[in-house]
Amino acid sequence: MHFLINELSFIGQAANDYKADELMKNILDIIQEISVIQNGDPIQTHSTFSCQKLSHDLTVNQWILNTIKSKKSDQQKIAMILLRLLRKGPFIDVQGLINNCQCHYQRQDVSSSSLAGATKLEGILISLQNHPDFIQENIEVEFQDGTNSKEARIINNLTEIKQARKICPRYKISSNKHDLLGHWEKGTPMNLTDEEAQKVLNLSVHSSNENSQKCYGFHKETDQFYVFHSDNTFDEQGYPTYHGFPIPEDQVPKEVLNKIFNNIKT
Repeated sequence: MHFLINELSFIGQAANDYKADELMKNILDIIQEISVIQNGDPIQTHSTFSCQKLSHDLTVNQWILNTIKSKKSDQQKIAMILLRLLRKGPFIDVQGLINNCQCHYQRQDVSSSSLAGATKLEGILISLQNHPDFIQENIEVEFQDGTNSKEARIINNLTEIKQARKICPRYKISSNKHDLLGHWEKGTPMNLTDEEAQKVLNLSVHSSNENSQKCYGFHKETDQFYVFHSDNTFDEQGYPTYHGFPIPEDQVPKEVLNKIFNNIKT
């Protein structure tokens, strides 16, 4: 799954250094939360990210250089993560992925931004809090890829830890329906441990069917496909819960199957 830090959301909104630390700590919390569902994809951003403002007189790069020397481990951690990102990228604007794209948000041309990259990659945006234009959890852009028709697309935009948790599914046995020991007689028993099932669920692919709340995964050790159904509930920490069971390959939607095979190769 692709995640991109939104450089457009850094507009110097921190009133002081303390507030800047708070805002960056929130970014770290989101990055840590979504790490289990990244599937090896690096977090991307824009090549101008380092010069964006955290406060009136403090850029991201300056904050990192100051914070690397901090005695606070949390601050050092986010500084090191961002330092690696700024040195190695990948930068969405230098890869050529969005060269032929047109993207507009609130009537502004954002075609060379991480927002355009998130749209192109069907990824998720991570924005700094307190930007008035990036408060919403879902934002709509007008997007055109090459000679394709313009279309409206909705981008998931994370600014709070609770929003990050909503996209990190948790495996939960559904009333012994698929339990190996006491499963429902018409239900297929889950043949993985809870820990193994959670790992498959973390890297699963959601169905593109708008009415579907299913996602599909593959377990290399058992050479088996699995389907996970949403329970339409959240646990006490705010994570959505899913139950699942093994299925034959021919029950996996073709477009989902292609994405799973691509994930396996990478």
